[in-house]
Order: sequence, then structure tokens, then C-alpha cells
Amino acid sequence: MSGRWGIFLFVAVAWGGALGQEKPETWDMPPSKEQEELDDTVVPVGKGAIFVPSMSDPQREPPYVVYKDGKRVMTVQMGKKAVLEPGIYEVRIGSLPANERIKKKVLVVEGKVTRVKATWGGLIVQVVDDKSEPFRGTYELVAMPERREIGVGIGADVERGEDVKTWILPAGNYMILKAGESYQARRDFYTIRLQPGELYKMVLVVERDSGAFVGAGQVGIVEPQKVYKNWRLSLLLGGEAEVNRRSDLTGFPSGYGFSLGGFLDFMARHKSKKHFSYERVRIEEKQVKQPNQPFLKDLDEAKADALYMYRIWGWFGPYVRAGVKTSFFPSHLYLTNPTKIEVVDDTGQVKEDLGEQNGKFRISDPFAPVEVKGGTGFAVLLNLKDILDTIGRVGFGGRALFSRGALVPQGNISDGVLKCQRKWTAYNYGLETTVVTSLTLTRWVLATSEFDFLLPVHDYKNPIIDFENNVAIRVFRFISLNYVFGLILDKERSEHLQTEHRVLLRLTWKIL
Repeated sequence: MSGRWGIFLFVAVAWGGALGQEKPETWDMPPSKEQEELDDTVVPVGKGAIFVPSMSDPQREPPYVVYKDGKRVMTVQMGKKAVLEPGIYEVRIGSLPANERIKKKVLVVEGKVTRVKATWGGLIVQVVDDKSEPFRGTYELVAMPERREIGVGIGADVERGEDVKTWILPAGNYMILKAGESYQARRDFYTIRLQPGELYKMVLVVERDSGAFVGAGQVGIVEPQKVYKNWRLSLLLGGEAEVNRRSDLTGFPSGYGFSLGGFLDFMARHKSKKHFSYERVRIEEKQVKQPNQPFLKDLDEAKADALYMYRIWGWFGPYVRAGVKTSFFPSHLYLTNPTKIEVVDDTGQVKEDLGEQNGKFRISDPFAPVEVKGGTGFAVLLNLKDILDTIGRVGFGGRALFSRGALVPQGNISDGVLKCQRKWTAYNYGLETTVVTSLTLTRWVLATSEFDFLLPVHDYKNPIIDFENNVAIRVFRFISLNYVFGLILDKERSEHLQTEHRVLLRLTWKIL
């Protein structure tokens, strides 16, 4: 193509883009020009760039794709420059399949940035119940009047740190329908008109059990958590009834048990374009009842964790983390018969004779053990169609375990004698790996798992493994039925593989 035709095309594209008026007053992001200036992507000598603005948050919008001569060249996050060789390119923008997206012809000129004006519309649909609590309710989006199905939308569970996704669509008329309904429906529908350059934010009120629409409109995005700029705070208070079976779990009697208790859960989360931090404090207290024994302390745990991640890309970046875990009250064993207690070393030699004990026998003091851990490395965030969320971390970590003389039973009572080991302080450091996964099967079923692995450099044959899997079934808005399986392999706590199975009926009240 001759130079004059290239310039003519460039002018035509620029003029066509100017016809669509952007409405940055409706955006959550700055106007296009400011976004371009804030983007620190360097354009090398001999190259040019394309810039496509973001309306809401680049993490919530589909990236744009650059093509040349029908071939994909690169995929770029909204609000970021695409650095390219000079030439004519096609940019495809939006939430539709590749061949149906908004297409823009763009001329890339050496040393210049070509900014694509937002002639499309953005749509954010916050799904809430009749208590204004966001949840993963579903809906269908249809383009009118051609009755073309755009896709199925899913609400966000903000308690898990999710954000509502933004639809990027051609300007025009759309209908929002109850999932599974026909476009001819005369109930459970809502119609909107997307203007060019506008970000349209609405709330869709849905009945949790039936999926029926209760109401809809531009009444502002509902946030159930307190929001301070980029911070979100949440405070939950709850109670639990639990049936469990434990095997060799340090600090707990083995066998079946029934426990009652409560918990307090505080969470603070900061999320911005480049930074992500997560802080959580959880306190859980329970009493357990076993056959022929009185109620004793069961789960007694105070736990605090903090994570910071610098997002080089939206899905990848370095992290640093720290955490502490302890218990408030002393732990006891209940001995049904007079039993001699002997403290032995690793070879089985008796080091202490604590005499004959009966009934309630104390095996640890308050704040024993205290576990302090931390680490740094790189984290990867993955999301699959709002169904599967995975966070993986690989790095170097360490742990200090202050057991403060706690007694750990070594096997069962034999001939009226119970052998115990006394645990003090242990330090471990090495390669750490963590994988946290959340799977949303339906609006009523959520499965989560967390796998922690630490390979000590001085004892690589004895890795420390902590695994927990939780399946939650929501019965009512504030009631859920949960199954939890836990596994711990940690020779500093016990020579045995520690396992537990728990079935819980959980009631939760949201304070913040």
C-alpha cells in the first residue's frame, strides 16, 4: 500500500473514532488520555503502539487482541499499550467470540501511540439477593432485536475476594433474562440500552433458591463489605455443631467426638492495579464430648495471616507472607483409669517419671505451641470461567515452632503406662509450595482445598505437609453443611500421620 493511502486510512480511522463520544464520567477509570499517560509501557525506537482504554478495571475486562493480515499478533490487557512494528493492524475488542468482537483498523506509526476511542459500551451486573448480599447468581444476556445470545453471566462472591466481571459490548439494546428463560419471557427479564463510550452499572436482585428476578435497576453497585478506597473489610461471627473422627492429631484424643463452639473471622483485602494484600484473623473455640467422658477443650485456635503481592502482570508477581498460630488455653487428656506417665526421648529411654495420673491430665500450657512462619517467592493467579479459582505460590519459606514443653503421647496406653515425648523448639526453612483452589459447582455447593508443602534444606527426607479440603453445601442464607478432611505430616509435632474428618452444621452472621 502506498504511503498516501496509508495516511488516508489513518485519517479515516481517526475521524470515525472521533464520532463516538466517550463518557468517562461514567467510568471507574480515568479518561483515555490520562490512562495512556499513566501507562509506563516503553515504546522503543523504530516502533509504535496501540492503546485501548479500560472503563472499569483491566482485571475485570477481557483483553484486546491485535491481528495483522488475519493472524493474531498479540493479546494485551485493556489500559496497556501494544508495542508493534509500523503498519496497519486490526484490533478486536470485547466479550464476544473472536470473530464477533468489535473490530477497529488501526495504523501504527513509528514513534507514536494510536489511541482507540471507546465507541463500545461496558456493562457491570452485580447479582444480589433480597438482603443485598452479592452471590454467584446467574443470568443470560441477549442482544436485541436480533435475539442473539451473548452468554451467561455469573455474580461475584465478594467474601472470597471476587470482582464482578465487566461485559465489553457493541452499543445497542440488550435483554437480561433468568437463566434458561426464552427471550419471549414476560417475567424475569430486564432491558437496557448501552450508549457508545458508556459504562452502565446495575444491580440485579435474584431469589437465591429459584433464580427468579426480584428487581433490577441502576441503583448503584452494592458492596456488603465496608470499602475504604481499595480496601474491603469483613467481620463474621458464627457457631458450629460438629461430629468428627481424628487419628493421631496432636493435642486431640483419637476417635469419634461431638463438639460445639463458635468462631470470629476478620478479613481485610486491598486490591489495586499493581498491588494485592490479604490479611485475616480467625479465632475458633470448641468443646468436645466423647463417650464416657466430660466435655473437654477441643479446637482452640487463634490464627493471623498476611500476604502481599506485587502484580507484574495481573496473574503473576512476587509475594511475601507471614503468619502466626497458637492456642489460648491449656490442653488435657482424660484418663479413665489410673495411668503412669513416662516422658521418653527419641530412643525410647525414660527421661521423666510423672507418676500415676487419673482423670484430667494437663499436657500443654496456654499459648503452646506457637507457630511463626513466613516466606517469599512468586505467585500465580488463575481463573477459569468463574468456576475454578487457583492461587499457586513457590518460594523460600521458614517456620519456627515453639512447643514450650508440650507432651505428645507416643502410641496408646500399654500395661497402665502412657509414654510421651516433650516437645520444645524447632526451626525449619527451605522450599515452600502452596496451592489454594476454589471450585464453585453450583450456587449451593462450594469446594475449597489448601495444600502447604515445606521441604527443609537440612532434612529433605521429612517434608512438612498440611492439607485441608472443605466441601460446603448452603442450606439457607446463613446456614451451611460442611465436610472437612485434614491431613498433617510433621515429625516435629508427631511421628504419625495426623488425619481428621469433620462434619459441621455452621451458622454465620455478617457484622461487616
